[in-house]
Amino acid sequence: MTNRHRIWTHIGLLWMTGLALASCMAPEYTRGQSSAHRAPARGMELAASASIISPYDYGKVTEEQSRAIAAQKVVRVGLLLPLTGRSSDLGRALQDAATVSLFDKYARLSVNQQTVRVELLPKDTGDTPEQAAAAAQAAIRDGAQFIIGPLFADATAAVAPIARAANIQVLSFSNTRTQAGVNTYMFGFSPQEQTERIVSFAITNNRKRIAVLAPSTPLGDTVVTAAREAALKMDVKLITEARYLVQGSGMDTALNTLVPKGQELTFDTLLLPEGGAALDTIMRGLSARGVKPSTVQFIGTGIWDDITLLRRVNLDGAWFASSPPEQTTQFELRFRSTYNYTPPRIASLAYDAVALTVTLATSGRPFDAVTLTNTSGFAGPANGIFRLRGNGIVQRGLAVMKVEGASPRMIAPPPKGF
Repeated sequence: MTNRHRIWTHIGLLWMTGLALASCMAPEYTRGQSSAHRAPARGMELAASASIISPYDYGKVTEEQSRAIAAQKVVRVGLLLPLTGRSSDLGRALQDAATVSLFDKYARLSVNQQTVRVELLPKDTGDTPEQAAAAAQAAIRDGAQFIIGPLFADATAAVAPIARAANIQVLSFSNTRTQAGVNTYMFGFSPQEQTERIVSFAITNNRKRIAVLAPSTPLGDTVVTAAREAALKMDVKLITEARYLVQGSGMDTALNTLVPKGQELTFDTLLLPEGGAALDTIMRGLSARGVKPSTVQFIGTGIWDDITLLRRVNLDGAWFASSPPEQTTQFELRFRSTYNYTPPRIASLAYDAVALTVTLATSGRPFDAVTLTNTSGFAGPANGIFRLRGNGIVQRGLAVMKVEGASPRMIAPPPKGF
């Protein structure tokens, strides 16, 4: 284990230093918070904070503080992430988000709750399912009572049976519903749910002639199916379903299917489950055929919840479904002020997952299916309310956003509860 990882796993000690962290942290993080209120960054910088004990600070701890630490109840939680390999940047961001979440959550606990110490056990899942399986086994050997992660579906498939055999619940960052099941919850952002939300919103707002232009990928299949089912529930049928291959092959054919030459448009709303450079290419092709934000209502999923994308591609006036923006923005500000880089959108999931973990551990509730599938759900500090279903699928309270220039504005709030 590296110094950075070893120090980081002991952030749960921060409230036992006797140095009155509560007096130097506001009860809630605010937009204008000074650097004195920030969680320390990572690695050896943790040791520089007077509010945190690292393994290298043990010689500075008084005997009384040592007894207090020893008297704590320790809850160990596995954090399975790709810390090396092709996705290590994502793994680092998720790890950093988990770190600051642990710090922030303890900053709001009562004195009694602080007697429970959550220790995160980061384990590297690398690039293969075999590495993910080994990471799960290592976390369980080290006493993990709950597992957060892994990131990808194939890694989740490898981890799930190992955790199930040990009677341990898994909160995966994947959004692949085929991996959901007994003891394994898909915590990732669901394209099905986002599609259902935005299609239903469009129909409710008298946009009933809906077409879909989607890639011929599993994600595209998922979105098209979800759109079709959401429309049918409201007695509406999709006008057109045009598909293209992932590398853009057949794009012109798909666009010609969607917009036949010399014919008037048959749709007033277009669902585009695409992002990045592909979306830029699609929007140029549509514009050349007269399909523009001024003539058609574009709708999309949370993949558009990306300020870099909105600055690159003209989606002015478009609608998409995503998490409540204010909470997500607060998380991103908190993250940037701590680590000095912008987190990928998925990092907010680690922030919410660790917040849930600390809430359950410090309130004395077990990490079992009954607790996790509470029908009232939970409040995620970064992404709003959610609940885990018995089938392993997450249900989120989604807002609807409208793009104005290069910025999203909420036009329909999320539900207040389930």
